[in-house]
Amino acid sequence: MYMHHLPHVTHFCSNASHDTTAPNRQNALCQHRSVWDVILDHEDFANGNNPPGDNTRDVTPKFTFIQPVPTRYVIVVEDTAIMNIQKRWEFLRKAVRKLLVYDVPAGSKVGVVLFDQTARTKLPLTPTPETLDERQRLATSSLPRNPSRIAQSQKCIICGLQEAVRMLEGDIDQRSASGGVILLISSGSPIPLVPFDVEQLGTVVTQKGARVVPIIYPVTDRNPQPSPGVEVLAHLSGTQSFAVLDEGIGSDSKVSMMVALMDALYAAIRLFIPDSDSLPLVVHKKEFPGGIGSISHGSFTVDKSLGGEVKFTLIYYDLGHVGNMINLIDPHGLVQDTLNLQEEDGDVNMIFVTITNAMAGEWRYRVENRADSHQSLFTRVLATPRAPNSTSSMGQSERNNHAITLTAWTSSTASVVNISEVSKPVIVYAKVWCGSAPVVGARVEASLQRLGVNGTGNRYGPITFRLLDNGNGDADLTRGDGIYSRYLPAITAESGRYTLSVTATDNSGTAQVITSSRPPPAPRPRVYSRNHVPYSGQITAVGTQYTRARTYNPDWQRCCGSVVPYTTARETGHLSRTVTVGLVDIVGGGRNLSHIPPSRVSDFRAEINPASQQITFTWTSPGEWRDYGTVLQYEVVFSRNAAATGQGIGEFAREWPAPERAGEVSRHIARWGRHDGVYYAAIRGENRRGVKGAWSNTAEFFMPHPPTTTEINTRGSTQGGPMGGSVSELGVTTPQPGTLSTRDILAIVGAGCGLLVVVLILAVYYLLVATRRRRHHQEKKAVEVLEPVTTTPGGCDSDSETDSISKPPPPPEAQAVGEPEAKGKRPLSPIQSWPASTLLAEHERRHPSDPGEGGEAADLALHRPDLGVPYMPTMQPAHPHPFYYHTPNGHYIEDSLAMDGGSVASSQPSDSLLVYKVDPAAADALRPPSSSATPTPASWDGARRQAPMKVPPPTPPKPTLAAHLTLGGVAATPLGTERKRRNVTQV
Repeated sequence: MYMHHLPHVTHFCSNASHDTTAPNRQNALCQHRSVWDVILDHEDFANGNNPPGDNTRDVTPKFTFIQPVPTRYVIVVEDTAIMNIQKRWEFLRKAVRKLLVYDVPAGSKVGVVLFDQTARTKLPLTPTPETLDERQRLATSSLPRNPSRIAQSQKCIICGLQEAVRMLEGDIDQRSASGGVILLISSGSPIPLVPFDVEQLGTVVTQKGARVVPIIYPVTDRNPQPSPGVEVLAHLSGTQSFAVLDEGIGSDSKVSMMVALMDALYAAIRLFIPDSDSLPLVVHKKEFPGGIGSISHGSFTVDKSLGGEVKFTLIYYDLGHVGNMINLIDPHGLVQDTLNLQEEDGDVNMIFVTITNAMAGEWRYRVENRADSHQSLFTRVLATPRAPNSTSSMGQSERNNHAITLTAWTSSTASVVNISEVSKPVIVYAKVWCGSAPVVGARVEASLQRLGVNGTGNRYGPITFRLLDNGNGDADLTRGDGIYSRYLPAITAESGRYTLSVTATDNSGTAQVITSSRPPPAPRPRVYSRNHVPYSGQITAVGTQYTRARTYNPDWQRCCGSVVPYTTARETGHLSRTVTVGLVDIVGGGRNLSHIPPSRVSDFRAEINPASQQITFTWTSPGEWRDYGTVLQYEVVFSRNAAATGQGIGEFAREWPAPERAGEVSRHIARWGRHDGVYYAAIRGENRRGVKGAWSNTAEFFMPHPPTTTEINTRGSTQGGPMGGSVSELGVTTPQPGTLSTRDILAIVGAGCGLLVVVLILAVYYLLVATRRRRHHQEKKAVEVLEPVTTTPGGCDSDSETDSISKPPPPPEAQAVGEPEAKGKRPLSPIQSWPASTLLAEHERRHPSDPGEGGEAADLALHRPDLGVPYMPTMQPAHPHPFYYHTPNGHYIEDSLAMDGGSVASSQPSDSLLVYKVDPAAADALRPPSSSATPTPASWDGARRQAPMKVPPPTPPKPTLAAHLTLGGVAATPLGTERKRRNVTQV
């Protein structure tokens, strides 16, 4: 059925001839099914109903010309004792009077029928007069002042319907009930109707062709529940039903009952007026509770298409509830003098203020409210369109002669709506048009007001939801057509009766009226595939079949015909409309909605970017519960077969971006690495209960090979629309950089933790090895200290203790001039560097005489240098004793050779042994301990040479005798008085 107006479309396609890959609206909305498949699935043809007849019969169409006639209204009113309680009958009389005097268009025919046990005509079918006085006289004779006293249980509804049909058939102009409208005002059936009763009532509608609008007045149940009653007549005749809740206080009734009945009657007659914009349009209504004793403020808007006549209406319970002040303030802030403009009609409890050629803009009003605490004041503002080519009060010429109208309805005319049924969801529609031009960008809201009172005795709060014109295909089919739609929301109550109303505003100045549509686009060059075979035949007749290969053009718009294109539009200015749709009986709410799936995506589109090898997918976000809320995640399937993809068969991709709120436009960018042909993708949502929605329409795309002479851009888009959203891999055969997924992040974190563990193990191993090596090095140093050290070739041990004697530096001439000091070597000791004459002179200077016994020389001897020979105390008279040779490693070697008391002369010094002159009178000394335990004078540590040493030598203990003196390495005792003379060699 897509593009059915083309001349070569002559028959419906079947499964054999239907192209499931075509990106048209038929495949998008019907899940790639052919037209015949959809038709045969309807209940009119399912299960063999209505089989095809003889193909040879004459199928020439016949046309019957008709002409419009004035609408005929018959008001059928219940006249029983239930209407005699409180002020129900008085309010009914006032509402009917208001309908006849102010609402019914002039020229229409109207009649009144009363019924109790029987039915009777109160007002015959009479044309509505033009003047107000004649209308008032007509309305006075319509209803009696008091109702009858017959019990409600004895009423005969079918009697009243039959009487109304006879009145319509008795019309001398038409002689038929077909097309007539019956407004049935009744308290409803006291007991649920049985199928026989429904069939009897339906006879009036189906056989006679009359249309019935049931208005249940009053609804006496405090918490009414859906039940089969007279509401089924609206379902049989394709109309709406209305209900008015009883709000009585003792012997009185609230004025809100009368206002609700007036609104229901006005909404009922608008259903049957073809040119509804000629009627006064409701642009504002509001309730101001009484008991406050203050000034009530409000405002309303008048758009540019209205203003011919603006009627401000104030509805009251008693005239004393309205004060003297009724002020209207125009958009310029000027207060209008309404004292001479006010009109009172006590028969309908209304005060009117009429303004002709009203200024477009926002008007404000102030009313002195003196209503009682249990009553209210109600305001209603109705406006008529401006006259063609009229000039507004602002001096601007208004060339538009059409008013912006609001019409609302539902997709189901059933008396009871089950919102838990998945196969037949209920959609609310609202049409906002200006003549034949749609209004886009308006804010349209629907409201469900539950009848009855809650546990606290107050009214239930309304359930408000916004209608959308986004063209997502579920529930709105086409964007920009001025028809706003949405599914009924989830209802917390399991069942209830609700009144549905819709309002439309200019959405803070964003609403626009489309003035011209976009012309058809010029033909664009097509890019054919390599395997393309052009059609070479000729079209000889309409409907000739031909095929050709699939073509590709990246500039083609794959939108499935879900947008109405336009080029120019004008602002609506201030806009406000409100209508009452009618009664909606809802069951299946509450906990019965857990199985409801998300809505279906019907505007899934793909746009390729060959330069970056990326595909941009766009769609309207579905809801968790149909088109409300936010789904948990998406599921995407793609394959080479369009029909299989539409059924969810193919490869799946689940890592898509986080879903947006229902109704928002979502976008996702995916890298595509396949170039082997045309692919198709579909998407669906999944809610938190695991319920998945239906598969969307299929998006068709083909990715050409990237150019070989240029570098592929993998970081951003260079063409094909703006970049945005997330990027994922879809059909990529080679790894490419992309956004990290959850799996990648976990892998990276795991690899990092593993690397840290390896580093920790290596650190522990290094510490263990380093500790072991340090311990081994220390043990090796300790062993080196105990081992003998080799001497230098010159006979001086490099680590000899005698090298550390504190000596003055050698004279400057001792060092060759210009000879640099060797780096990295320790300085030489005086013994190693001074000549023999210098050593002897220094020795004589320091030791001018031998120490005396207890004298000054003895004190000086205490400070003489110790050359490292261990102390050998003498406790007895000296006897010849063996020598002990002190070795550098701290050991002593015994020499048993006897020595005389003379001088020991040596013509040549030994390289390893020092020669000493020993006093023969000295007592034999004890064998000294090892050098490791031999003490050293206090001057030893400070006088040691500062040459680099690996481990310091053990410090011997100090001598125990204060008189122990050392001179030139010879042990001295107090008994020795002679001066010891030494040659240079001994020194």
